[in-house]
Amino acid sequence: MKQVNAGAEPVGHVRLGYARASTARQPLDVQLDSLAEAGVTRVFSEKISTRATKRPELEAAVKLAGEIRSSGVAVTLVVHEHKRLGRGIELAMLAEELKASDVGLEFLTGELKGSHDPSGIVFTVLAAMSGHEEGLHPSPATVMRMLREHDEQTATAANA
Repeated sequence: MKQVNAGAEPVGHVRLGYARASTARQPLDVQLDSLAEAGVTRVFSEKISTRATKRPELEAAVKLAGEIRSSGVAVTLVVHEHKRLGRGIELAMLAEELKASDVGLEFLTGELKGSHDPSGIVFTVLAAMSGHEEGLHPSPATVMRMLREHDEQTATAANA
C-alpha cells in the first residue's frame, strides 16, 4: 500500500453510517432507510442505551473511518440525527476525535442537520446545547460552563 502524504488531496470518498436505537424494541428502519438514501456504503448499527459507556458498533465505525482516511480516501460519518451519537459534551468529544482523524460528520435530520466542521466553536456550542431537552434553553452561564469543560477536556487529551 502506498504512503499518502499528509495534507494530500483525498482520492475518493466513503460515507459510513451509524444507526442506534435505545432499546431492543425500537426499530432502526427509519434510520437505515435515510442512511441508504444518503448514499452510505456501510452501516454500523446497534440497540444500546445512550447512557452506555461502551458502544461497540460506534467504536468500530470511528476506527474504520480513521483507517480509511489514513489511506488517503475522504471519509464522512453519516448519522440520521445527532441524538443517535450522544448529547452535550459527549457529542463534542466524539466530534473532536473525528476531527483529529480528519473524518467528516454529517447529520441527516434534527437541529444539527448538515455537514459540520467538528472543531468549530459553533458546532461545540450547538453540541453542548443539544444536551438539553427540546423546548428548554440553557442559560448563558450553562453554555459557558460547557465550553469551559470542553476546553479542559481537550487540553487534558492533548497533554495525555
